Amino acid sequence: MHSHLNAQDIDTASVEQTAVNCPQCGSGKIKPAIVRSAFWHYDRLVVVEDLPALVCTECHEQFYDDATVTILDLMRGAGFPSSKAARSITAPVFSFRDYLPVVDTENEGVVR
Repeated sequence: MHSHLNAQDIDTASVEQTAVNCPQCGSGKIKPAIVRSAFWHYDRLVVVEDLPALVCTECHEQFYDDATVTILDLMRGAGFPSSKAARSITAPVFSFRDYLPVVDTENEGVVR
């Protein structure tokens, strides 16, 4: 029988004992949290839930400890197989180009 740690059971004592500064803004206001992150794996978007992270309360940057990065690398190396997914979601896709202004060159004006 295999036993798995729940994300809530991950020991965050090392974060509380070690002074950690945010690599983005330099703030020392870092809190452990359980997050959801999206990653591109080739042309496929995958979401990883129950991910232990450190989150800056100033700029909201999320970053991961070495153990978490190692597990993410193993997941990526395995190709994020659909058979292991907890569930699937559908996401709308937008084109940035559709929101750019269109210039009417004949009348030298912006149409949109």
